[in-house]
Amino acid sequence: GYLRRSPSLLSPPSCLRAFSSTSIIHNVDNTHHYHHSPQRQKLHIGFASLSNTLPFETTPSNTTNGRVGDKELDPRASIMLTALRGGVRSFDCPAPPLIEKNIQSSDKDGTFCWMANRQSEVNIGNAFDQAWEALLEEDDGEAMNVTVGEGSAATITCRLGYRSAVVLSEKDAKDAKDDTTITDCQEREGKFHGDTRVNVLFPGKAADEDNEEDSSSQPAVALVHNLSQEYVLHSLRTSPLFEKFKLNETNDNNNNKKRVSLISLAHNPETQIAAYLMNNYHQESKTQLLQNARNYMKDALKSAFVGYEIAVAEGLIDGYGVDSNGLSLQPNHDMHLSWRDVLECAADAYLEVHGGVDGNGKTSSSSSLKIIRLPGNVLETRGLKIANEINSFFGTSGDSYGEGIPSEEGLPTFTEDQNDPLVQQRQKLRKMRKILPKSVEVYVTRPLTAYPHGGTGWDQSSPGLSESGGGISAPPAFLNVDNGSSTESSDGKKIDAKHPVRILDYQVESGPIGQPGDLSWTNLHYNKYGPRPSAYQPILNAVLSHFDADAILEASLERELTVEERETLEGCKLIRDMVHDLDVSLDTMKSFAAYEEYLVNVAVPLIYGSFEELDEESAGMLQLFFRVHGMAVRMVVSRWTREMLMGGCTDVDPIGDIKTDKDQEEKMEKIRQILGFGDLKGGYNIPGDATLQEFALKNLLDESAVGGVVVGCSRPDHVLEAVRAADTSNPE
Repeated sequence: GYLRRSPSLLSPPSCLRAFSSTSIIHNVDNTHHYHHSPQRQKLHIGFASLSNTLPFETTPSNTTNGRVGDKELDPRASIMLTALRGGVRSFDCPAPPLIEKNIQSSDKDGTFCWMANRQSEVNIGNAFDQAWEALLEEDDGEAMNVTVGEGSAATITCRLGYRSAVVLSEKDAKDAKDDTTITDCQEREGKFHGDTRVNVLFPGKAADEDNEEDSSSQPAVALVHNLSQEYVLHSLRTSPLFEKFKLNETNDNNNNKKRVSLISLAHNPETQIAAYLMNNYHQESKTQLLQNARNYMKDALKSAFVGYEIAVAEGLIDGYGVDSNGLSLQPNHDMHLSWRDVLECAADAYLEVHGGVDGNGKTSSSSSLKIIRLPGNVLETRGLKIANEINSFFGTSGDSYGEGIPSEEGLPTFTEDQNDPLVQQRQKLRKMRKILPKSVEVYVTRPLTAYPHGGTGWDQSSPGLSESGGGISAPPAFLNVDNGSSTESSDGKKIDAKHPVRILDYQVESGPIGQPGDLSWTNLHYNKYGPRPSAYQPILNAVLSHFDADAILEASLERELTVEERETLEGCKLIRDMVHDLDVSLDTMKSFAAYEEYLVNVAVPLIYGSFEELDEESAGMLQLFFRVHGMAVRMVVSRWTREMLMGGCTDVDPIGDIKTDKDQEEKMEKIRQILGFGDLKGGYNIPGDATLQEFALKNLLDESAVGGVVVGCSRPDHVLEAVRAADTSNPE
């Protein structure tokens, strides 16, 4: 009976996705709309992760998950409506290009790339219209508060820098030079000065030379990065989102104001550093090479800011900023971006567009730089340090410089080397304070995702953009800190640039598997039942017993087994060994995403390749095991993450002093150092009844230097979780 299988009984989706690991909806009181926690204003709702893909399908008709009256809402609209109801009015558009996996390029006269570079903006613009209309239909105070309040009803930020571009031959590019028709040729690779290839999205397809009638050749598609003034203005002037909301005010039929503030962010300027390094590494000395690369990046960033200043003057956008992973990297890292470079580029761009100060040292306006975004969370704490430095410069963080008093940075002193470029830069910025804005908001990104060494590689010097390029070294043998064991497969034990640390607690079933029951967070389940789901051991024993093949073993003592019986015996042994190995390695798991990847790419194909068929009962037993084992992995991973964050912290005594376990503290310090989280010293006192995501968000919202936290939300209840964290935070 073992050798019977139905694909529907043991497919990866049913085995791996049988239980949702996402969150429940909290009861968040939105009754008193005019008394929302001011911390909610720090929340900025995003719709995509760093993988640059939406967490749902792109076709609205297939992705509705909300309803207002008889109307179905796009999932993005449901998220926006939930946010607006709760007094959260800031949204982040997913970065272009929006391209699905296994893309197929259009021909050079098509619009595949053109639309991919704008689809996320179309989606967000349409979703906001839906959410706005639904909000106005609701007879409550929040709609009135949003529509008649001062300032913008909402702010939408968009990132600009990356695009998909067809790669044309020199002849095709020349033929398309003067063509103004909207096709992929208008954004082909090399169309704009400063185009830098980052990757190849589609390798292209050649026509069949043996078939004269085959004309199905397709050009390659490259991922290109550009921050030139020319490209910035082209992108903004052809942006569907900015076209929709570029006017300061639009009025619907009910005279309800719909004011949307639009902010465009230069995305990852440090990409230009990597491009320069890879194109010129053989021509210059290492020291000069890096300096030239950073100057090249600054020229590109200034050019982008010139384009932004022009766009503000044209009324396309309300301001601009930068979103950079490099801002949170150590200064000696090749991909580091200095926040002072950002301010210097903004000041220089303003002067180029608007001219200098008058005879009294005054200007009629100032730079339109508004936002600096960088990674920051409870593990990657360098981003928070940078936020404090920026706020101290402007005198807006309430630190030792005093509330509202800018720092004295840049004052000439007798102890500094006046020829030092850093000293000269600080003095220049001091002279340009009247040109710079009075303050700049610092937002942190990926608050619940921590990448080892910033996600750029395991060395401090790593001139590349991906794990496979530019000489990025492999991670150290850190799959199991206890014994240093290693394996090449991603089986859930590895934390690396592809499988970062997720600062999350998950939900698991607290009762018998398969029966109606409550869900509980992994931290609460651990407190009540211990490190394993309550049903784990019984199901493990049942699965091992089911595949013990005792009947065949007994028969082998009396006679020679048939070929089919021997194959069944080998298959049962394979299953038992796999289940045993998964059980034994459970406590070494570090990444749930890597574990899922291992099951999809290794475990399930192994089962399919070992059995011609699998009977319904056996398939059901394996499904049950994978389901409960997945919950056990969630518990182990979240517990390991919690312990790493807490360091050696065990308790707090009555007078407020933290009690620590020195051995545990040293162990976690070593782990954090290996992973590049060495800036975090000591540990956090995380309450046992608080989920990791709630604690992490609250911690960031409490930071006075943090003006906003960009939270990725794929469901409306994720918004409510973020609101709940905001309501419990206390910046004082």
